Amino acid sequence: MKKKLLILSVLIYFTFFISCKNNYNAMLEWTETIEIGSDVQTVKNSQPDFIIISWENPIKNKNQILYEITQIDGNYDILNMSNFLLFIDNKYQGREARK
Repeated sequence: MKKKLLILSVLIYFTFFISCKNNYNAMLEWTETIEIGSDVQTVKNSQPDFIIISWENPIKNKNQILYEITQIDGNYDILNMSNFLLFIDNKYQGREARK
């Protein structure tokens, strides 16, 4: 009886986990749809509500600026990657991920 209850509990947990929206994948889709060469304000205006980006604390290196995505609501990234928006000469170039 305990074994059946354990199996049922695990199935319910995974069913719930899988049925929840994974906003990490939605964040990836968003970053891929941003037009290369877009300015910072255009990217800010298109930012989804489920993402928080540290616009006030950019990481600068010569003509390169990284803005960290500090929070993704509904994030199920088991690798716990850090994600950044990359701008060169104030033009969007894509997303970077780091461990």
